[in-house]
Amino acid sequence: MATAPRSLHDAYRRWLAAQEQALEIMESAAQPGTEQDWAEGYRWLTRIASLCQDWILEKEDPLHPTIFRSQGEARKLMVDNPDVDYWFSSLDAQRTYRLSGSRGAAPYIGLSVGTDVFRGAVEGARTGTLVQSNVDRSGGVRGGVIELFLAPDREHVPEGAAWVELPPGATQLSVRETFTDRSQQRPSELKIELVGSVAPPRAEPEVIAEKLDTMSRFLLFVANTCGVMWRGAAANTNRLRGAPGRKHVEAQADENRTHSDADMVYMGGKWLLADDEALEITIHPPSRPFVYWGLVIINPWMESYDYRSASTCFSNGTAQPNADGSWTLTIAPNDPGGSNWLDTGGRREGYMLLRWVLADNVPDPTCVLRRL
Repeated sequence: MATAPRSLHDAYRRWLAAQEQALEIMESAAQPGTEQDWAEGYRWLTRIASLCQDWILEKEDPLHPTIFRSQGEARKLMVDNPDVDYWFSSLDAQRTYRLSGSRGAAPYIGLSVGTDVFRGAVEGARTGTLVQSNVDRSGGVRGGVIELFLAPDREHVPEGAAWVELPPGATQLSVRETFTDRSQQRPSELKIELVGSVAPPRAEPEVIAEKLDTMSRFLLFVANTCGVMWRGAAANTNRLRGAPGRKHVEAQADENRTHSDADMVYMGGKWLLADDEALEITIHPPSRPFVYWGLVIINPWMESYDYRSASTCFSNGTAQPNADGSWTLTIAPNDPGGSNWLDTGGRREGYMLLRWVLADNVPDPTCVLRRL
């Protein structure tokens, strides 16, 4: 009888142990404890495990790249935005890639080239987003068609073609296609290919064992990070505060926020309601033109509430404005009447995140508790 390579056997056991540890983290979390929150917590563990398998085991191959939507209605990661299609591809900073496809109608398609989000920071090296661009600013859109190259230098790029640099340490491309109104805006279709030929892929024991260990590490990173985000939100209860993504990237403060989109501003907080209360949030437009704002309510596992069956997010394209150009949204467990209701599904405690895209000098929203 054949014997499995020890490296594979041990790595798989570590993957099972990581899932058990993630379960312990979830079950000991200081969360509101409603039946919905518990049910979503157990479901969240399966979703993150599934994402690890798909993302790392199946699709993390810079020599045979694929660009795919890493999140959606049934798989969400660390404060997802329902208004965004999250595309991801693994890269090798010494190689050249061609990104192509059709340009949809979303007003913003951000391109973040960054370091290894799975394995974490290398001691002494910069981590997170290294290069920030977008498809329109890159010059890679002509006649509704996207074509741009990602390469270490221009020598590897066809003359006249759009180019995004791959600096040393770059291992990933994250694309955030942001819609102001999904029901009215056609999504893009993207593909990525390596320039040049390589041998076909094959499964190797040491490679698969390393991927299993990486899955274990990333699963626990996500579980622990979501807990930290939830606990930290209490400092901004019933208010929204934050900073530009560029500041997070430049500060190198932690492994999560350094992978921010540098074209965005992030404002987060916790909402906490008494039995007869609602939270009114008035979003004030900045003095200069901007592309997008979007507010979404989030459970303790840093997943957006189910937006398929309830109104759990609004943007400048879907919210009804006030006469003065501002927007007032209401977080409430039951319909408070009027427009722009963010439906908590009866829950009275959660997280909220407001994102801005290509916006300068963003004013803080006004948050007021009122009686229902």
